[in-house]
Amino acid sequence: MQKNKAVRMVFAVVAGATLQTFVPTLWSAELNTQLPAEQEEQFLVPITVDMPAQPLGAALRQFALQTNLSLTVDSALILEKKASALKGRMSRQEALNRLLERSGLQGKIDGTKVLIQKQDIKAEDKKIQLDQINVRAKRFYEVGPLPGLGLTKEQIPGNVQTLTAKDIKEAHSVSITDLMNQKLQSVTVNDYQSNPFQMDLQYRGFTASPQLGTAQGISVFLDGIRVNEPFGDVVNWDMIPMNALSSLDIFPGSNPVYGLGTLGGALSMRTKSGFDGQSLDAEVLAGSFGRKQLQLSAGNNNGVIAGFVSGNFFMEDGWRDDSPSKVNQMFGKAEWQSERTRLGLSMLYAGNKLTGNGLLPQQMVDQNPQQVYTSPDESKNDLLQFQLSGVWDVTDTFNITGQIYNRKSKRKSHTSDVNENFGGDDDIPATASTRDRSRQLLPGLPDINRDGLPDYNDYLMNVAADSNYNPLARYVDPVSGAVTIAACTDPNDPCTNNLIYGTNFGTQAQYLDENNQWQNVTDQVQVAASDGSSNPVWNWTYDPRIGNDFTGPGGNMGASTIPGAFNATVSSPEYARLVRFAWENRAAMKATNNLYGLSAGITHMANTSHPGSGNISYIYDVVPTGTAGGVFGGYTDSSGFFHSYWELAEPINRGLYSELCAMTGTGNIGSTPCVKDANGNYIYRDGRAAAIDNGSGFPYQATGYIEGTPTAIFNDTKIDQLGKGAALQLNWNLDHHKLMVGGSFDTSDSTYDSKQYLGFLDKNRHGYVDPSQLGWEYSANSPERGFALNDFKGDNTTKSVYFSETWTPTKTLNINASARFNHTVVNNKLDVSKLGSFGDVNRIVNLLNYPALCTDNNNDGTIEASECPTGLDGYIVPFDPSYGYMGDGFLGSDGKNILAMATGEKERFKYRSFNPSLGMTWQAQENLNLYGNWSRGARTPTTIELGCAFDDSPVFDGYDSNGNPKYAKRTWRERRSCNLPGAMSGDPYLKQVRSKSLEFGARGQLTEDIEWNASVYRTDLTDDIYFVSVNATQSYFQNIGDTRRQGLEMGLKGTAGKASFGINYGLTDATFQSKFILASPNNSSAGSIYDINYDKEGTFEQIKVKPGNRMPGIPLHNLNANFSYEVTDKWNIGLNMVMHSEAFVRGNENNKHKAGPASPITGPICGGYQCTIERTGFGPGKTAGYTVFNFQTSYKITPEWIFGMQVNNLFDKEYASAGRLGLNAFSPSIRGAIGESGFNYNSADWQGTSFLGIGAPRSAFFTLSYQFVPDKI
Repeated sequence: MQKNKAVRMVFAVVAGATLQTFVPTLWSAELNTQLPAEQEEQFLVPITVDMPAQPLGAALRQFALQTNLSLTVDSALILEKKASALKGRMSRQEALNRLLERSGLQGKIDGTKVLIQKQDIKAEDKKIQLDQINVRAKRFYEVGPLPGLGLTKEQIPGNVQTLTAKDIKEAHSVSITDLMNQKLQSVTVNDYQSNPFQMDLQYRGFTASPQLGTAQGISVFLDGIRVNEPFGDVVNWDMIPMNALSSLDIFPGSNPVYGLGTLGGALSMRTKSGFDGQSLDAEVLAGSFGRKQLQLSAGNNNGVIAGFVSGNFFMEDGWRDDSPSKVNQMFGKAEWQSERTRLGLSMLYAGNKLTGNGLLPQQMVDQNPQQVYTSPDESKNDLLQFQLSGVWDVTDTFNITGQIYNRKSKRKSHTSDVNENFGGDDDIPATASTRDRSRQLLPGLPDINRDGLPDYNDYLMNVAADSNYNPLARYVDPVSGAVTIAACTDPNDPCTNNLIYGTNFGTQAQYLDENNQWQNVTDQVQVAASDGSSNPVWNWTYDPRIGNDFTGPGGNMGASTIPGAFNATVSSPEYARLVRFAWENRAAMKATNNLYGLSAGITHMANTSHPGSGNISYIYDVVPTGTAGGVFGGYTDSSGFFHSYWELAEPINRGLYSELCAMTGTGNIGSTPCVKDANGNYIYRDGRAAAIDNGSGFPYQATGYIEGTPTAIFNDTKIDQLGKGAALQLNWNLDHHKLMVGGSFDTSDSTYDSKQYLGFLDKNRHGYVDPSQLGWEYSANSPERGFALNDFKGDNTTKSVYFSETWTPTKTLNINASARFNHTVVNNKLDVSKLGSFGDVNRIVNLLNYPALCTDNNNDGTIEASECPTGLDGYIVPFDPSYGYMGDGFLGSDGKNILAMATGEKERFKYRSFNPSLGMTWQAQENLNLYGNWSRGARTPTTIELGCAFDDSPVFDGYDSNGNPKYAKRTWRERRSCNLPGAMSGDPYLKQVRSKSLEFGARGQLTEDIEWNASVYRTDLTDDIYFVSVNATQSYFQNIGDTRRQGLEMGLKGTAGKASFGINYGLTDATFQSKFILASPNNSSAGSIYDINYDKEGTFEQIKVKPGNRMPGIPLHNLNANFSYEVTDKWNIGLNMVMHSEAFVRGNENNKHKAGPASPITGPICGGYQCTIERTGFGPGKTAGYTVFNFQTSYKITPEWIFGMQVNNLFDKEYASAGRLGLNAFSPSIRGAIGESGFNYNSADWQGTSFLGIGAPRSAFFTLSYQFVPDKI
């Protein structure tokens, strides 16, 4: 070999083998050393380096062995060169840079291969010929939440899947869920919200979702911090900065190392570091849907101090109407390191406003998929997170890692939905009301003296009476002048002008005799007191002329002819105040139980009887207003005499009483001016109610009523969460043992507030509030008057210890054992509204202060009907929860008002779990690795699940026809449920969910450039928790027994020349494994059409789920494929395909829902009759399978600047990734009136349908990227 001929060397490391010698060889083909200017590979696991000062060749050889890198170098370049001593913990790139200091050499990195060359070599000038030795490098995976323990894929007994920073950047995915859907096996997404940042991620049939109410089964970590939020375990994908990620790993099964919530898998993400090397990246994106995005990141270090920052700023109008979103993410990390220690402080901020307007009925999809069902549906998410982490390399094989964190998040949501219960309940349908200001609506009582009270007669019981209770009068003989005392009973006799009146109740009456002397009335006797005491009292009675006062129509009382009785000044100031207060609050008085157990509407100052009259000493009754005989009241004056206080109850316009009818939600104590048709029949707000009330199908007046009817229901929620925690982990990386022992402490505090209110939908179905147009009776008519559904505060503390050991007894065999013990305490304090047990916010109604007062406006001395007020202004009484509507059961048997917040209901739950795992891998051949694993996991119920838990304990429910006692499940008997997100109730203990996972698989390489994997798995859950709907607004959580997820995964990826490809297939079979009953009102196989509010013993359209029924939203077959080709060294094109098979929609858990018209169902009772209500046709209960292609291309303008384009949904495929069964409120009219928004006011016309989460249409986006390419050292 000639001296001047370059001799080349390759250093490499192969799995299970150690390469200890130089390999001089010749490369048979030219190698262009100008490698593509790509982002250098980011390696997750820092290495501990301890190298003495030595020849550079020896140092590079040792470096290659320790880092698993394939290293190529011309031996002539390193002759007689020295490397300084190198010691400490650092990244591979940093170690290489420091080894080559002052050598005049640089390292060019391409994936896992490194080429060492002169610093001044340029691609266009130099070409080197080398013999090639292709060696596969191994990547270490950090197993566990914290770093420090590194295993190769071949040592992990499971199909772990990885995406690097390079994969993430080149995919140009808008969200983590979209990225995983395109790149990973057994992954699919459900877009229930129609927002790319709010998708449900499904992995092997388990969910990580941002939506409350979704059962979560995947734990998600960012730099070791669990980002499943404390309240509901939800994952806010919009809070994860993708351009700050260095890697993403998903570990399958119930891996106990990752703690609670890891039922089906764990997603672990790591962020970039300034110690990875000098970097500066920027990218701008613009394109369809008004989407604009700017991503920035930069990092650098000086060997001791490093920094990294990133920002992601995104906005778009959305592809659907009224659907804008904004995302702002900022991440920063500062680090310091010494030879054996590294400390890091990171900060993450996110401030986002997302609009996801949800699913769309199939009928509307067919018309225009860009429209929305209702809007807006907005979420504002804010996050501020700090983390302090550290690594201490105690020795070369033992390190300690730890972290402490503080994570504060806020979520505010504002949603506008169809008010499905606008017509009230089946038992109390809502009648149409009016507040027409142009006409009289209320019956009026006379107020001739304009004192703000109805005219009244004040009768004083101070006339002396004989033993027969006859009034006594003073008679004067017209001839002799003699004075005598005799009875006076004829109201028309002149004797009534000479009645004998007393001066004090306890003193015998006196009169003037013929000598003008005072004498006792001897005919007045003492009688037994009427108060039940039997004490002797003087006998007193009323003026007999009282009988002449009942001269009004129908025998009602009129203005008294007794002098001083009509509108007399009330002689008791206390009683005068009582009467005025009661009158001004008469509606509330009717609705309130009296403190002393008397009838509703009666009020008094003392529960004592007057000894003379036997009546309550101070009493006023507003209930009989409008009935013959007047309103009765009474009081005792300062002289001890009883006064009968009679309001004149004869209305000036009596006929208006017949126009009043009961309001929805108030039973018989609330009335409203009702709207009637030409035949005098009430018109209901929901035309469907006409059938229930009439019992004869659908009569002529089944249109419903538009004016004042609330078509929108708004939900405003606020969730504040604070999570804190610490973890410590000890790691031993030995030749035959990889041992990890750790512990963690995590605590969280959460508060939750929510309210509901009513409004309208405009022509674009956008919700808005207008109290002036809403029916006067609806109290919750604005955000300010929203009805509070829940005030919540809770905390959760989990203490855990865990370990993992990987033993390598031989070069080809690895045995893994791990376990974790968790102890969790959950404390909840629930200030609960019981409204959900009896209805919804439609039944929170104002009261009406009727009758009105009519005054003598023209001062002619009389009051006519035309002088009564019009409209309702001034007579509406805002709802007050203290009223305690007794007429509708709104006052509990314990006297507590169930509409008000129940104070301070506290719950405390404790959970313990020990979860082990055992696995093994075997390197059967050089290119074949086999593995198997069994593991067990657990998930404790979340606060929201515990607060809305189903209680199946039996409670007494009356007697059957044979007199035997009956029992019902407590939740159904007491109508317990939650308005989610809304009211929660202190309910029973839910069992924690337990999982058992089993997996077997194989992986390897077909060639040096093509690798494959295949695995089968099964995960069985016991006591799984499911979200059950009771009706349109009410739900609860329930342990439903066993469920199963099992399947098959296969993958193939590699390169062929200038092409690279990958294909992933997953078969995911997710099924229920226990029998249970589920409420599903829109399933064609469901039972009774009547909801639980109509008949608590009813089945409320329940379905029976059986073992083997497949779970909704999870396709059986899932396939994705990726292909890219380098057309030139600057131009690259790629194609991605995502394919999912059909899936059942929510509501079709029994898999029996069928398309086509449903059979009519005969209800139990409709207005006293058996009746049948036709149901409209139903849509299919599945989402169809679909295939979507995405195209992208990039062109490298310079080494730093890259122009790119991507076209999503290349062939403009219309598809749905999610769905649920429902009724379309905007269906064409059969009988119902149609409003401005298209709302059909007869809910019986509403067509059954599948509500679908439609994917975005074809879209194009353009990117311009800048990547700083520093001179390679």
